[in-house]
Amino acid sequence: MEQTRSGRKAISLDAVIGCARFGLIRGRIIELGLNSIYVKAATSIVPIGAAVTVTFQPGDGVCSDCLSVKGRVSHQSPQGFGVELDSPDPKCREFLRRNLPVLPRRARVKTAAELRAI
Repeated sequence: MEQTRSGRKAISLDAVIGCARFGLIRGRIIELGLNSIYVKAATSIVPIGAAVTVTFQPGDGVCSDCLSVKGRVSHQSPQGFGVELDSPDPKCREFLRRNLPVLPRRARVKTAAELRAI
């Protein structure tokens, strides 16, 4: 897993996205954040703001310990869509925390005026 600038991680997890209006959509979670995920899918028909449930298998094996998280579609692209997560249950939250190491706090970027004053 590769870390991105925004504190999210590149990942590859098969997922099924459930949407009341469009049914089930197969996809792959390719970016994971503490409060959001990005799903690569063959379709991006799910409208922004639509409530979805994302179910995925965090490890290898049969789906006996699948995790499901609810959220809303926050953005779309031709390759898939982003989902802003609602409050995940404790099991899912633990998975997210375990797979997203704490990032060091970045120093505040100085404004042009502050830099000129130095």
